[in-house]
Amino acid sequence: MANRNAHILEEMTWPEVKAALPDLKVVVLPIGSTEQHGPNTSFSTDTGRADGFAKRVAARMYPQALAVPPIGYGISYHHMRFPGSATLKPETFMAVVYEIVESYTKHGLRTFLIVNGHGGNVPALQLVTMKLRYELGVKIAYLSPTTVAREEVEAGKSSPLLGHACENEASQLLYLGHERMVNSDALAPGEIRQPQYPHAGFQGRIQIPQYFDEVTANGALGDARGASWEYGRSTVEAAVERVAEFLEAFIADEE
Repeated sequence: MANRNAHILEEMTWPEVKAALPDLKVVVLPIGSTEQHGPNTSFSTDTGRADGFAKRVAARMYPQALAVPPIGYGISYHHMRFPGSATLKPETFMAVVYEIVESYTKHGLRTFLIVNGHGGNVPALQLVTMKLRYELGVKIAYLSPTTVAREEVEAGKSSPLLGHACENEASQLLYLGHERMVNSDALAPGEIRQPQYPHAGFQGRIQIPQYFDEVTANGALGDARGASWEYGRSTVEAAVERVAEFLEAFIADEE
């Protein structure tokens, strides 16, 4: 029943998990969001990227990694003026992450990697991973695949601005097999608004909490028309290799 080249929980039965436990060293937990991505990609963009990447890591690290089902909601207050978006409170988000990790510790798993697909989750992830480390004593790390492959992202882009519903996000979806999440017939550049204050804004040197429609009229940054399967491959594969190199050291350094 299970994928014989990767441990993917949603494809496994409990006897298969029990049989795999002696080999398992790390749980890979993908986290995304349910929020608008302009006219370019779907509400599952962040979750689809995180989940697809987590499964790639599980395959690369087989039989030591277990990819578990994604958390499909995140902290998305800033997108709530766009219909369809949903958000968790930071306290709720942190509680869900904490309790999922805590659940897997009951089965003897003590090392965790969170694959995060949404930038709005980062402040809460920093806090909850500290709590998990210091309260439960687990080994835990979190990452964004895009950040891990920063050099490839920069080398392959055609638009000067990336970050949300952009060519890199769309390219990752194409490479990971999520073509249905890319609205290829209606890709459009972000309609960026002029900053209201000097040096300040959503991504400014001086940070201001803003709704996303105050930053971009159509909900997108960058220009997704430059998206390609090849660009997605360069980003994803570079990140997978670097994460595998990290994990091999992380799980070998048992406390």
